[in-house]
Amino acid sequence: AIGDAAVRGALDGFQAARRTNGKRDNRHTIAHLQLVHPRDYPRFAELGVIADMQLQWASRNVYTLEALEPFIGAERHQRMYPARSILRAGGTLAGGSDWPVDTLFPFNQIETAVTRMGLYGDGTPLHAEQGISLRQSLRMHTIGTAYQMHQERRTGTLEEGKLADLVVLDRDITSTPIDEVHQTQVALTLLGGQPTYEADSEAGKSLRRKLTQSKQPSALVGKLAHSAITGRHAGCPCSTIKH
Repeated sequence: AIGDAAVRGALDGFQAARRTNGKRDNRHTIAHLQLVHPRDYPRFAELGVIADMQLQWASRNVYTLEALEPFIGAERHQRMYPARSILRAGGTLAGGSDWPVDTLFPFNQIETAVTRMGLYGDGTPLHAEQGISLRQSLRMHTIGTAYQMHQERRTGTLEEGKLADLVVLDRDITSTPIDEVHQTQVALTLLGGQPTYEADSEAGKSLRRKLTQSKQPSALVGKLAHSAITGRHAGCPCSTIKH
């Protein structure tokens, strides 16, 4: 659900289902949530609905400005991607990748949730009042998604008794300047305690070279819409605007 009417319709549907079937541990989820009416912020907590957001899109660029603001108006535009408002109202956030529309680049996503700028932006925040803390961003992208999938007892945090599915990073992400979080690299991945990727191995170096080459357009991200970067959204207004 992208628009505020669609979000309300989904919440109404979940409310009707709960009224009919009773309260269960369904963990119903609404994804995207670009626009949510303020009256619906508290309903996520009331109905136990998880807000699955892709906050790498919460930045100022052609897509969120020229291709959108004229159509939805200033008032709605002011409350785009209301992550902090949903959290303040008691809702639970989960982080989704938006693959395959977007690239799998989680550290930019984690950063943009905080700064509302990120690699896709023009250097100024998109409604900074809706930014969340780094701790909250890390939670939504780890234990938040595990909870969404009923996996919080198996993964999502580093705890005794859970699966040893984890990544080792090249830095302490909690002490890195927030505008450098997107530069984070994965040094090691483990699945069930067994290494599946090592950055210093020959296979790891080869993969990193391929990833570096595939990210060459990222230097232009601040000036271009996402359609120009990913080659997707061919029918979207953003692809018809001259850059």
